Amino acid sequence: MSGETKHRISCLEIENAELHRQLADRPTLRDQFAMVALNGVLTAIPFETEFNIKKITLSCYKVADAMMEVRDAKD
Repeated sequence: MSGETKHRISCLEIENAELHRQLADRPTLRDQFAMVALNGVLTAIPFETEFNIKKITLSCYKVADAMMEVRDAKD
């Protein structure tokens, strides 16, 4: 294998690793569903209301999980 080929392979491996890192940092579809659910929940809560954001967030992920199940269900 020539030096030029080895260099190109090395560059492609670096580029591949960077693309994998970028993809790993992106929100999953589940995360996106939870964000939409959270947005809706927070919009419905009056501004002065005290609430437990951790419980609300966990609930939003439960909604997202249910959305994923329905999405993945085969008719």
